[in-house]
Amino acid sequence: MHKDLEVGDYLLAMTAEQKNDSADPPSVTGFNVRVIVTRHDGTPIHGSTLTENSGEMTGDHGPFATVAEAFAHGEAWGRHFVARVLGGAV
Repeated sequence: MHKDLEVGDYLLAMTAEQKNDSADPPSVTGFNVRVIVTRHDGTPIHGSTLTENSGEMTGDHGPFATVAEAFAHGEAWGRHFVARVLGGAV
């Protein structure tokens, strides 16, 4: 599942990834989220770096229970990253 969100001059491309139980593969245990931050105009976000990747994020005790929770966490992380690390408007 994929969701894009504009935050000022930046684009957050969020992907929720389904996680399955390793002992029972058909059983879904939850969802993780990954966020890629880029600029709309294609210029580097800092230095020569064109994108920033959050890596795979989970909840406090494992995967998020729903896709909505995973996307909410990804959005919060992305807005914080843009505001605090990149100094952009959220």
